[in-house]
Amino acid sequence: MKKYTFTFSILSLFAGLTLILSLFLMGNFFLRGMKQAYEITEDKINESNRNITLAMAESLQSVSTDLSILLTVGSEKTFTENRDILLKILWEQMRDGSHISSIFIADDEGSFLQARRSPKLAVRVIDRTGEKPQDVYYYKDSGYATVSEEAVAAEYDPRTRQWYEAAGKTISWSDPYVFASTSKLGITLSVASYSENGKKTRVAAADFSLGSLSSLLKEKADSINGDIVLFSKDADVIAASFDIAGMNDRKEVIKLNSLNNPVYSAAFDSIADGILTGSEKGGGQTYEYFVEKLPSYIGKEWYIASFVKRSVILDEIKATMFTTLLISILIIGITYFPVLYILKKLFINPIHRLKLMTDAVADNKYDSVKHITTVVSEFYSLSDSMVNMSVSIKRHEQAERDLIDSFIKIMAGAIDAKSRYTGGHCERVPQLAVMIAETINEKGGDLAETLNLRTESDWREFKIASWLHDCGKVTTPEYVVDKATKLETIYNRIHEIRTRFEVLYRDDIIEYYEKLTEYPEKRQELEAELTERRKQLYDDFDFIAKCNIGGEFMSDDDILKLNAIAQRTWTRYFCDRKGLSIAEELRLKDIEQVPVPAEEKLLSDRKDHLIPREGTIDKDEYESFGFNVTVPEYAYNIGELYNLSVRRGTLTEEERYKINEHIIMTIKMLTGIKLPSELERVPEYAGGHHETMIGNGYPRGLKSDEIPIPAKIIAVADIFEALTASDRPYKKAKTLSESLKIMEFMKKDGHIDKDVYEIFIREKVYMRYAEKFLSKSQIDET
Repeated sequence: MKKYTFTFSILSLFAGLTLILSLFLMGNFFLRGMKQAYEITEDKINESNRNITLAMAESLQSVSTDLSILLTVGSEKTFTENRDILLKILWEQMRDGSHISSIFIADDEGSFLQARRSPKLAVRVIDRTGEKPQDVYYYKDSGYATVSEEAVAAEYDPRTRQWYEAAGKTISWSDPYVFASTSKLGITLSVASYSENGKKTRVAAADFSLGSLSSLLKEKADSINGDIVLFSKDADVIAASFDIAGMNDRKEVIKLNSLNNPVYSAAFDSIADGILTGSEKGGGQTYEYFVEKLPSYIGKEWYIASFVKRSVILDEIKATMFTTLLISILIIGITYFPVLYILKKLFINPIHRLKLMTDAVADNKYDSVKHITTVVSEFYSLSDSMVNMSVSIKRHEQAERDLIDSFIKIMAGAIDAKSRYTGGHCERVPQLAVMIAETINEKGGDLAETLNLRTESDWREFKIASWLHDCGKVTTPEYVVDKATKLETIYNRIHEIRTRFEVLYRDDIIEYYEKLTEYPEKRQELEAELTERRKQLYDDFDFIAKCNIGGEFMSDDDILKLNAIAQRTWTRYFCDRKGLSIAEELRLKDIEQVPVPAEEKLLSDRKDHLIPREGTIDKDEYESFGFNVTVPEYAYNIGELYNLSVRRGTLTEEERYKINEHIIMTIKMLTGIKLPSELERVPEYAGGHHETMIGNGYPRGLKSDEIPIPAKIIAVADIFEALTASDRPYKKAKTLSESLKIMEFMKKDGHIDKDVYEIFIREKVYMRYAEKFLSKSQIDET
């Protein structure tokens, strides 16, 4: 079956679904569009009506505040006394209120102050306190400077005007009337103040031209694509959003039925029947109308009627249908890359990151497994599960590491505990090795790059190798590890030799008395002879005991003397085949038994002292590991003369091999463990610490470039610990200076790596170790 990419599949599905959805939307839109269009139109109209009402209320509040200020300013004085102040206030209030045609104040004496906007900017003053009242116009420029004035006889009496008579303690709206100053139709807002006895003393008022109200309606009509008419309960047209001949210059009220479209009067007629919305035909068009009564706080029973042609609503539906089709085509045509980007961001990238998370888990990089950033809940949940799984795996692996580490430390402790003389070796060597490695990492330069201990996993591998560098010692017999004297096996056989000397000593005494009985006259001669033989026994035993210590090099003369002493015989009277172990019996089965009394040498190398190797060495196995060592014929040779003849130290060739075999067993044991990939170099690191730089080490005879740096570090740590250890039975603990002197020779001889050793010396790593582990008596000048 042909396979397609996830991106192609999603985009194809997207294009198909978009086309189907577009066709469905166009069909469904026609069925639901009309209803939605009416609802949208109604919402727009309601919003428009609210805005108109709010604008009128704000105007009312603004004018109400202005008029209240006029009534309170200088109320205790006459107009004449406060004229300049009042005129200035009137001027500023008119300038700030763009909706105000004029603003004025009158008192109960007929005096009148006014600031007006048209026909020309002016302030008007009528002062009736004099004998001949005058009506004076002061024409102003925009900066309130007087440019001219005109005075006539005061015939205008504000007290006779409707706005004055209708004014009360609260703001009132007048019915439309012709303004005296402009001869245009408008509305006046007025409010009065009263004396303590209830007499009206002053009236402040402001004129609104119906033209300003019509401008407000026209502005709102644009948002609904229709017409708006403001009319009274008597069908008087207060304002309209459309132009009517003489609408703004009219001098009389226009009725709804006098407008050029019958739908306006038809909408008014429906109010009486309680119908505020509906459809009416007029002018060859069908109109949808919506009527709303203004709130009572306006002060008049006025209505706002909005009229929208049905064709306009249908045109919007048709335009929307066409737009929908066009958008659908454009979506398919031009949104490929944006959709691809979104798909990548929403789906493809998260899926890719989830794949990377699984790869990270497979590579054990658990810390890099983080929650992905996505709005898709399932992807986030999956990433959350991956994170939780990583945490669980990491915790499980950490538990396994802790188990392995604890097992390793227990094994190292068991190796140290196996010998009371090497206790702590497997614990101290790792600590010193880490000190050296950390110093190389910080200050080792190129050597640090070669060492390449960067990650926690690298360090753990190195530390485990350090802990297990001697794990093969579990196969080394304890008496070999602890062999403090040449004759020591499970116990120190010098006691057997001493017993033989005791027998010879008593034999000499017995022989002396036997001769004395036979030759009493030779007492003095016999006593001298006995004394000489005793001295010889003491000297010979002292020599053997000294050889047994293994502290000094055995010369050829020492070997000859040892062999000469060994030739002396003693008589055994008891059977040597009784009370033996099975292993001893097996070694004696092919050896002819000597009847007692039997004459035996003082020191002997018998056949039963040769302990055969259990099984043969697998040469193929040794070759596969690359071991390059000489394997002795016998596992052990416990011959007395053979052991006492060891020239240096206490170990025979067989025992030294057994000691050295611990590194072979270390490599075999660690290689046999199914170590995880992050620990695969542990056998190589741990198994190379007895190699030398010139190839004469063991077990593989590697040279410097074949030995990894961690193994070289462990080698330096192992040697320094052994030299300074104070728990060895076969040597005295050395001081710092003695140890470093020996290691300096080892460096020159190619036994240890010179670069590692030089950092060990230069950065005084040895001193940090000494301060922690050595006694004060060992820390001397270096």
